[in-house]
Amino acid sequence: MKKLTSRKLASVLVAGALILGSAVALSASADAAGKQGTSCAKLKSKSGTYTCIANPTTSNLKLIWATANCVSAQAAYLGSVADLATYTKNATNATVQAQSLLASYQNALTVAQTSLNDIMNTKVFPIDYTPGTRTPSVTAIGFNAAIAAYTAKLATDQAGIDKYTAALAKDVVGSIQAKSDQKSINAFQLGMKSRQSTIDLLKRQVARINTTITNDQTSIATWTSTVNGSIAQQKQLTAQLKASTASAKSTRTLACKAGL
Repeated sequence: MKKLTSRKLASVLVAGALILGSAVALSASADAAGKQGTSCAKLKSKSGTYTCIANPTTSNLKLIWATANCVSAQAAYLGSVADLATYTKNATNATVQAQSLLASYQNALTVAQTSLNDIMNTKVFPIDYTPGTRTPSVTAIGFNAAIAAYTAKLATDQAGIDKYTAALAKDVVGSIQAKSDQKSINAFQLGMKSRQSTIDLLKRQVARINTTITNDQTSIATWTSTVNGSIAQQKQLTAQLKASTASAKSTRTLACKAGL
């Protein structure tokens, strides 16, 4: 056998290297082709139509070759999971806020009803006072009894005014008696004005509380409907998003099946 010259030996070695390199490349592609789910070494590296990704169907971080369909299905599944999480968070926050507002109206209604009950049934109203003091000599319990007592006092005051007005008409103008009768008239008129003012104030107070109660009840009805509707809608949309996520997961399972 003839010895190879150094030039020929170099040519053989170069050719061998080229053949070996091609074989390695073909081997890597062949290992990936038709073998989705087989191990790969570098994340996001590619071999033909395959991409090296973290195994999407398990909780470990093992890298595997995956088809474009598998990669796409994994992205769609993760998108569905994110959509469900985002909607659940936002919907829950919205419902909690609505429930909080509803609770505030319910609390306000309780306060108003308690206040109305106090005025109507338990509050003690001074009707008359011991002369020269602020000590009540006559009282009434509850709104209706107080209004009745104040109204009766108004009638008494008017009778007093009528009495002293008639007496004043008979008095000598400028006399001591005339001045005394006029003073009595003025006192009764002042009493009437004070009592009528108290009656008007109490009626406005009760009317205001009743208006508050009506408004609170309306708001409670509105927000109860809002909360119930929000909860029902949340359940419906959550079910739809969960179904979409489950469908995306099933699609991913098929797309990422080993051996494709």
